[in-house]
Amino acid sequence: MPASPFLKATTPALVALLIGLLLILCTTPSPAHAAYETSGAIGTMHTSLGGKAGKLGPATGPQRCTLIQKGCYQSFKHGSIHWTKATGAHATWGAIRTAWKKSGWERGTLGYPTSNEYRSGSEVRQKFQHGMIVWMAKSGAKVKLTKSAKAPSSFAITGSGFGHGVGMSQYGARGMAAAGKTSTQILQHYYTGAKVTTMTKNADTDLKVQLLTGKKSVTVTPRSGRLRVAVGSKTVESGSKISIERTSSGMIKAKIGSQSYSGSKIVVEWQGTRYWKGSSATTVSVSGAQNGATGTYRHGRLEISQLKSTLNVINVLGLNKEYLPGIAEMPASWQSEALRSQAIASRTYAYRNLGAAKPACGCHVYDEVASQRFLGWTHENASDSGPWRRAVAATQTTSGSTVKSARVVTYKGSLIDAVYSSSAGNKTHSAAEVWGSSVPYLVSVDDSPSKYASAKNPNASWSVTIKQADMARAFGLADVRSLSVSKTGSGLVKTVKATSVKGKTISRTGDQLRTKLKLKSASFNVK
Repeated sequence: MPASPFLKATTPALVALLIGLLLILCTTPSPAHAAYETSGAIGTMHTSLGGKAGKLGPATGPQRCTLIQKGCYQSFKHGSIHWTKATGAHATWGAIRTAWKKSGWERGTLGYPTSNEYRSGSEVRQKFQHGMIVWMAKSGAKVKLTKSAKAPSSFAITGSGFGHGVGMSQYGARGMAAAGKTSTQILQHYYTGAKVTTMTKNADTDLKVQLLTGKKSVTVTPRSGRLRVAVGSKTVESGSKISIERTSSGMIKAKIGSQSYSGSKIVVEWQGTRYWKGSSATTVSVSGAQNGATGTYRHGRLEISQLKSTLNVINVLGLNKEYLPGIAEMPASWQSEALRSQAIASRTYAYRNLGAAKPACGCHVYDEVASQRFLGWTHENASDSGPWRRAVAATQTTSGSTVKSARVVTYKGSLIDAVYSSSAGNKTHSAAEVWGSSVPYLVSVDDSPSKYASAKNPNASWSVTIKQADMARAFGLADVRSLSVSKTGSGLVKTVKATSVKGKTISRTGDQLRTKLKLKSASFNVK
């Protein structure tokens, strides 16, 4: 079929348009290379190597000055140029550049390049601050350190945040509360997709808190009242200290006055509690509780049994009315909405741990940071604890002495694992980053509120100096010449590779190094 008159008339114009478009496409650089200029010493070095048509080719990124020793670099199609004031600008490419990368770049044993590649007989060489890389056709690229390459006397570490950095940031909650956010807004910000809701289930249930284990003996002392001790079928009262120990025969013996009573389990109650009602408001002291000090308790009762051939002291408490007021995880002087967010998170954490007691402790939760810090009457009765008690009360409803309902955090109708830490830095970390398992509501979110001036966060940024001997010990090396750090998207250190003067390398996870060096968090940089 012949072409239509319209197509015949417009064909030359279409051809001209297509040719014009082809000319534009052929003469316009690709977006990957067109927008990046070179300048300064890096630009001069690039020009000396032939510019875009030379050894390195066109730039593939902008010049960045974010390296150690205030160094700058720019990437090109076939290599890169690095610059510092001390070393000048030098290019790396090919096999020598690959070997330098494997050594840890500028943070590795070699440091920055101090020359470009040059030939020496059958070898191609390039000098660096602490040695050189030599390439030969038969053997490839080899690193050779100079004798002057020494391990530094110390390392400067700068970081941000305190704790694991997953879930609610406590200083972030403080910053958000100061900015006018409610406890619901705070919690739903840090627990992605979760909801703050009111639950009636478990509102008046009991919680078992481990106060002490690992000891062969313990003393329980009443203050302003009397104790009632149940051993087997016997119940004995005392107005003074009682001593309890595990015997060599595997029984538990209570010494009350001049008498001793033995059994497989001992229960201690005191006046003024729901177990022994009366006018006397008695408290008891438990030796060795609170990390080896002495704990003071007003509520509940003690159940003392055996665990791994030692005593196991459990405080049985009403979760909402007796346990939560003794939680010491946030200063009571903070804003009421921050305190309420902590109360709801702490309650949710405790609710989730209800059910059968853990075999490892015979408890639901521990009294320290393995769960959450419980100081009992010491915290609840402190002169400045009123705002905390009011925050707890404001997040639950009561009828007489019975708690009817309380606010918790849920995800798709189920209680969340309401973990929290002091602060994370710029971003919180996901559960996958820290613990290796993804949790939909424990993902990385903005933690900039923890750096607000109103948050008054002492760990918004921190720095420590680590001695050479301590760093070497942390890696199990004779010495550490350099460290190379890799991070996740939220700024959490994934791995740190240490290289010794002799070139031996060992890697640690960020959390491992945090533990070994007692760092505040695993969000840090090393200089």
